[in-house]
Amino acid sequence: MFFEQLHRTYAPHHFDNWMVWAGELCIQIDGAHFPPSLARAFVGTSYPQARAKVRVELFVAALPSAQVRQGDVDVRLWTDADQRGAFDQESKFQPGLGRHLPMRLVCDPQGAPLLSGQNLVFASVEFAFSTTGAFNYTVQFSADEREIGDSQKEWVGLSQLARNQDGVVVVSPQWLSHCPSLMEVCVRKVGARLEEGRFRSGRFAHLTAQLDELPVEIIYLLPFFKPGFSDLYTGTDVRKGILGSPYAVADFFQLDPDLVTPPEEADLGALVREGLVRESDLEGWEISPPELERLKLPQALALRGREALVQLIGKAELRQLTRRAHRLGKRVIFDLVLMQTSRDNPLIHQHPEWYVCDEQGRPAIHHIAWLVYSDVALFDLVFNQDLQEYLLEVAPYWIEQCGLDGVRIDASQTVDRPFLKKIKNRIATAQPEALVLGETLCALDQALDVPTDAIYALLVDFHRDVEHALPLIRFLEEMYARFAARTLALAYFENHDSPRATQVWREKFARRLQEDPQAARYWRELPCPVQPEIGQRPLLMALLKNLQASLINLSTGLAGRSNLLYGLEWGSPWGEEMRTDFENPTLLQPHLGQQQPRASLVRAYQLLHQHRSAWEEFSTGLVYYLRNEFAGGDPEDRILAYTRYTDQGALLALHNLDCSRPRTVTYTFEYLLFAVEKTIALFDTYAAFQLPHTVPPVREPQGFTFHIQPLQSLILRLN
Repeated sequence: MFFEQLHRTYAPHHFDNWMVWAGELCIQIDGAHFPPSLARAFVGTSYPQARAKVRVELFVAALPSAQVRQGDVDVRLWTDADQRGAFDQESKFQPGLGRHLPMRLVCDPQGAPLLSGQNLVFASVEFAFSTTGAFNYTVQFSADEREIGDSQKEWVGLSQLARNQDGVVVVSPQWLSHCPSLMEVCVRKVGARLEEGRFRSGRFAHLTAQLDELPVEIIYLLPFFKPGFSDLYTGTDVRKGILGSPYAVADFFQLDPDLVTPPEEADLGALVREGLVRESDLEGWEISPPELERLKLPQALALRGREALVQLIGKAELRQLTRRAHRLGKRVIFDLVLMQTSRDNPLIHQHPEWYVCDEQGRPAIHHIAWLVYSDVALFDLVFNQDLQEYLLEVAPYWIEQCGLDGVRIDASQTVDRPFLKKIKNRIATAQPEALVLGETLCALDQALDVPTDAIYALLVDFHRDVEHALPLIRFLEEMYARFAARTLALAYFENHDSPRATQVWREKFARRLQEDPQAARYWRELPCPVQPEIGQRPLLMALLKNLQASLINLSTGLAGRSNLLYGLEWGSPWGEEMRTDFENPTLLQPHLGQQQPRASLVRAYQLLHQHRSAWEEFSTGLVYYLRNEFAGGDPEDRILAYTRYTDQGALLALHNLDCSRPRTVTYTFEYLLFAVEKTIALFDTYAAFQLPHTVPPVREPQGFTFHIQPLQSLILRLN
């Protein structure tokens, strides 16, 4: 009867699912259960394998399920686990062929099937994921009389029986599970200056010199490719702003020359002596690195011309950047642009079939809502195999050439998932420990199945606008519930797409002090050694809010569900108010970080970076929100309070979201596995600015009572 129902009565994709159905595909990895849409695991030196099993259900109405026995129907699992892919004879990167593993009917000790409702349940043998990458799995059924290994045996795939999708598993490097911090950097702005009214771009060397000052573990570089400015067909200058956008790429395999030290200023000999110029860089030069070291500048320029020499210096300086970052224990990733090029990229003439074109056969102008992207040409990426093969080589090229540690994929939610899987695997082939970060500035529904190591979390608007705890808690809990277990999400309060949060907050607090006499009196009377000017109190408030937002970002994750990496933009640690605006010759103001009260913010971020690794609960612990609607909380819901806890320890985070009034709350901690006898302050944002009124908590019969000042945040250890 299985044979008739599976192989003869229905054609593939045309089964009557009232009569024959299969589904409820799922995978268990190291005790965590995942639907097919996305599963996650980590592997690394201290955890070399993730162990997995797959389950599926089958229903055949014509058969009494309770009478089915082992062997009545053959079921097998297909998976390409640990097979990232390889290059074929045409040098194209192809996915792994996968392998088949047996699945068995789940039965009781007497051999009777253990049913799920009326469905038979099948489970695979255990198998392992031991390499990073993105992998698939699915199930096939057969009821003919041939042996399982017979090439003539008929198999029916799960997606042929009913509306099912293949399962997806992303295996990430274990170092990411510790929730490292990240900073976005526009190299064009680091060390930039105005000379005789002309903008002089920042350079890789300027960033390299400042790496030890950046209080994060991952440096994320905005696009560093050679940009384009004009339209190939019209010849008109279509750049955005004065400088043009780095997302308008003229050549994916060339560096922006403005980010490179000019040959006249570069110490070419030192770059060679430091091993930053490779033999492969000099292909076609007919010269070796030692010979290059001895050349004078005119001789070096005469070999291949200025442009080639600039690119050689640029690669050396990018290697210098990553080398120094690695010595400091940091990693460097870069922005991978997949959706478009500049409108003067040579690919437009070389491969017009790679682009979305208008009726005249020219690259169409790209629109999203009211936004017009007139400086770029949009790729026709979906199902465009040759284009995808070309783009697959961009990230590995720079990773292998310059020691970079991964990528951020621009607008990853718009990229088809099989191609994202290829990207992840191609990058992991070049560097197994690489991070692939997917931008998902979209509704949660569009981000749930993005197969990258980490995604963006949408917290910008919450931090700018939220003044009550419950909306933020509800959003975070929705994220925990909807994303796959073990998802890592980057949380930030500003980036290059947004205005500077410190400016927004300063202006907002200035208005509040005009409208609220109680708030005005509190901040006017508050002694502040680092900022004696009473009229500048809105800035102090904005800097406190800046630090509070980062503390929330690093601490509100949930281990085993959606854990957070906290992110900053270059300028956040000194409270920069000038938007990055990479299209125009504006200058950021890092010198402000040497002046109070911003210098205190800089120091606070450095301390946060130093102490973060000691606060293990913030990456491994569960989260428990101390909701204000329960006894002891703040009746106006202005205190965001929660613990991150493990079996061995717990940290308590308290944030007063109110800029006007001190708050008092009382909490008990019966849900912890140990009795809390005392609290130890680990980080106090008021102390960071030398502000008074930090009142120690009081232990009372009903619990611990805490007094929290306006915009104050506290991190405490519970002992």
